[in-house]
Amino acid sequence: MPDVLSQGGDREPDPRRRRLLVIAIAVVAAVVVILQLPHHHGAPPRSGSSPAPPGGPTSAPSGVAIPAPPDTRAALPVDATGILGPTVPWQAGLRLPVTGPRPTWFSPATGRMARIGGLPAYRPGYVFTRVEGGWAVQPATGGQPGCGTCVGLAAPVYFLADRASAVTQLGTAHQVAPAARPGAVWLTTYVPGSDTRTARGMAREISVAGRRLQPPRQRPAGYLIEQATGRGLLLAPQSQAPGDTADLLWDPATGQVRQRFSGVIAVSSAAIAWTPPCASGCPIHVVSLAARPDAVIRLRPGSAVASAAFSPDGGLLAMQLIFASGSDSGATSTELAVASARTGRLTAVPGTSASSDALVGFGWPDSGHSLVALMSFTTRVQVASWRPGAARLAVAAVQPGAVSTSMIVG
Repeated sequence: MPDVLSQGGDREPDPRRRRLLVIAIAVVAAVVVILQLPHHHGAPPRSGSSPAPPGGPTSAPSGVAIPAPPDTRAALPVDATGILGPTVPWQAGLRLPVTGPRPTWFSPATGRMARIGGLPAYRPGYVFTRVEGGWAVQPATGGQPGCGTCVGLAAPVYFLADRASAVTQLGTAHQVAPAARPGAVWLTTYVPGSDTRTARGMAREISVAGRRLQPPRQRPAGYLIEQATGRGLLLAPQSQAPGDTADLLWDPATGQVRQRFSGVIAVSSAAIAWTPPCASGCPIHVVSLAARPDAVIRLRPGSAVASAAFSPDGGLLAMQLIFASGSDSGATSTELAVASARTGRLTAVPGTSASSDALVGFGWPDSGHSLVALMSFTTRVQVASWRPGAARLAVAAVQPGAVSTSMIVG
């Protein structure tokens, strides 16, 4: 699903990301209370958790685990006015989409804007969904009056390649999701007027050239395609009612559910990351859908993951971590970290430790290995890029206003 934190105000928030952020803040708030209690008190379970491990897949993954890393945040620069210290130059070819009635490319290296061709002016703006090699782009149509989950007519779907100056049209659909294979997307359509919480949408895989790759498949009712994987489609429940929170790994060829996952925080074509219910420092399990071992990522006590995203090749998992300060005010801080999906080794992204409301969004916005974050401070808005292993960030100032609120970073 798209990263709604970086899509601006033109669309409804993704329920999963909203739920993860609320859970993370609640967990950290609980940790603040725990830190102030005598140490003989046990940590209370998360609200709604049970003694059994329903938060994971039906077969618990075995994998590679490493100890939790030491707390190194004190060595990172933290300032309410922005990212400080020496930086490195931006990659000249890296560009970020900016949504709105007339979407544009933004080059952080030069500060220049360039109109994206082929998209007609549309005042509600456009939704960008990251797919391999580019973006699927749709008009932000929204729901029907009186029924926000009811659909109207299918909308055009366009493909924007990473280095392209204009889009190409793929077809029409109500929803779009990344495919597992390169150069393809999954499109879903409903009967106009249907309520997506109960209707069975028709899904089809097409190439970015508009060619049908598989026959249309009728999806289980009430589920949206989040991501296609090498072992089927990961379906997320549209309803947030109790008991309907598990994701389904569904085989479109047989119509069978292969596995169920709760607590999913990220998915790629080759892996699913999930976390079980616990009080703090919840481990993150990375279940491989390819021929490699699973992994377990250990977080520091007092931290929780708010959102996460796999790198384009699925080898790295970027995470927004929330930390409790332990003060009476209950203040929290945030930091970006990247873990290996193969070994679980966790690395803090330098220069990203800040107050919890500073991070607007993050992601991997092109086919390279650059993690990009949009951060808003008291006196400036900055966009930062980091290549794994680098000691410094590339940082560019962004003019506050429409550009900073509509910039898409992942």
